[in-house]
Amino acid sequence: MKRSRQKSKSKHRLRFRPGVIFLLSLVFAGVGSSAWQLWKLHVSVEQQLAQLNQEKETLVQQQKSLHEEIAQLNTPSYVEQLAREQLGLVKHGEILISPKN
Repeated sequence: MKRSRQKSKSKHRLRFRPGVIFLLSLVFAGVGSSAWQLWKLHVSVEQQLAQLNQEKETLVQQQKSLHEEIAQLNTPSYVEQLAREQLGLVKHGEILISPKN
């Protein structure tokens, strides 16, 4: 009776052969390596996304500033100011006085 119990226990016992252990080790190493590469790629993409969002915010601010400048350039008073300062234009009846260079 004792012999039959010992034999039945040894039949149900799992045996790992060196080849199976080596193969499983390779599979786990491959999966681990792939997971590591995916994580590094994820971190890289997140950094690029943060950088692009910052660049987008800068460009949106520049666009807003340019729209405000366009609106100011389209006002008659600003056009008159630029004409007087940059082109030296005067209204009818005014005398232009400029310093001697």
